[in-house]
Amino acid sequence: MPDRLVETLSTWREQIVHAALFSIIGISIGLGKLLASEERLTPRIVIGRALSTGGLAMAAGLALAWMPDLPLIAQMGLAATLASLGTSGLERVFQRALQGRIG
Repeated sequence: MPDRLVETLSTWREQIVHAALFSIIGISIGLGKLLASEERLTPRIVIGRALSTGGLAMAAGLALAWMPDLPLIAQMGLAATLASLGTSGLERVFQRALQGRIG
């Protein structure tokens, strides 16, 4: 195989592993929050929460657009933060930011 193809495949593999790691962080946090709540657990709620927090955690990769050399541990922390905030928390943060209340 040409060196360039091997390098590309290696880069893709690394990115997929990082995305899976972020997703696992988010899913774990989402399920932990769900188990700690008084909410009635149904398969629909468990799967929905796991998917949404996993997706939010994967959004931590977006930070690399601004800080390409951001260490993996910082990316993992950002993934955990996004998952912990959840969709309603992030919605409130964005609303406040748009209204100029942050800062």
